[in-house]
Amino acid sequence: MSVDNKQIERTLIGKLILNPQDFYNNHSLLSPELFKDSKNKRIYTYLSKELEDGNKVDLVTLSEKISKNGEDLTTDVAKMISEDAYLETQALTCILVLNQKKKKEQLMSLNNQITDMLNRDDDLFEIIEYVEEQVGKIGNVSKDEIVDVSEQLGGLLKDIEYKMNNEGLNGITTGFNSVDKFTGGWQETDLVIIGGASSMGKTSLALAFAFNSAFIGESPTCLFSYEMSSKQLLSRLISSDTGIDNKWILKGTLDQNELIKIHESVGRIEGIPLYVDECSSSSLKYLLNRIRQYVITKKVKLFMVDYLQLVTNDKKGRSREQEVSEVARSLKNIAKELNITIIALSQLNRGVGQRAESRPTIADLRESGEIEQAADMVVLVYRPEYYGIKEDEDGQSTEGLAEIIFAKGRNVGTGVLGLRFQRELTKFYEIQN
Repeated sequence: MSVDNKQIERTLIGKLILNPQDFYNNHSLLSPELFKDSKNKRIYTYLSKELEDGNKVDLVTLSEKISKNGEDLTTDVAKMISEDAYLETQALTCILVLNQKKKKEQLMSLNNQITDMLNRDDDLFEIIEYVEEQVGKIGNVSKDEIVDVSEQLGGLLKDIEYKMNNEGLNGITTGFNSVDKFTGGWQETDLVIIGGASSMGKTSLALAFAFNSAFIGESPTCLFSYEMSSKQLLSRLISSDTGIDNKWILKGTLDQNELIKIHESVGRIEGIPLYVDECSSSSLKYLLNRIRQYVITKKVKLFMVDYLQLVTNDKKGRSREQEVSEVARSLKNIAKELNITIIALSQLNRGVGQRAESRPTIADLRESGEIEQAADMVVLVYRPEYYGIKEDEDGQSTEGLAEIIFAKGRNVGTGVLGLRFQRELTKFYEIQN
């Protein structure tokens, strides 16, 4: 323990005694573990207990409290108040310095653990997964859960004014005017579930949302793909952008004009803040750690997970429904913690297409469990012509029609919007009136 470090601890305690508001303002950053000097740690422990109980603290009351527990630290406390607390250093500065020192020690300890694991010849992937988890924990800084309402009112007014000036849009654009008007755009802290039967186009819709977020909204976006490679996804994206059938792009069966279009498309896509993670692991821990990393390193605000049922949880003794429910809850929690939006795709139960009414409902989400409860919004994709339905109830053709069913909207309500879907281009676009 260096003298400087001990001095920082004493200075911090003195400032907290003289100004308890510093304790309450920075409560989430404080803990006894910050104090390495045993005497300082004991004094802080007594001090924090009194302040958490709402008691007034001064030299006399704190010294008496400590003395009742068989210690006499009156001289030490008195010196903290009379000398250490009046140094120029701010309380928050002391806290941050001590936190940095703590994190440095944690990283050094982690380094030793890694060395031991490598020497034992542990599984390399398990080592990487463990390191990612621990680094995420070390780098995470918790926030106070109590919010001062008065501090939020100004921000709320700004949101309302922004919506009025932008036709209701105050989140990340979806790229579709009708969807933006209905939702207000993708909102921070929201978990959005997009459900659809196989081949219904839910991945294409998610890809369109991701591209529009990055290209139109200039918002950093990341897509976690458990089934398709980045090249396959980009091929779909280029097909949608150029109007060239995806199968010809994949085969390379193109003429010169089509090749020029593709070059132009690549030029438009290059440089936009869009990232694809091919998911070397299906574990929930991997997904959560990677989300944290992208938020820190790439400032990502919108995440797509394709798809929910492919994420696994290592906890034993759980049913598949419980496992998927926990994945959904974890995604909602991290979205709230990091102020990001997460859109997770979900499969539907196989029996949907076999019943008389093929239009899906929330109950059709596979291993639904608590998915509905965790989600802020549930969107279901339905194409009637997929089931051989050529006309709707009004006798209108269903060719190319895609119903975007908002089956749950915690803040926007429910409803149904129509988009067009061009299968060979895997492209969704607005219906022209």
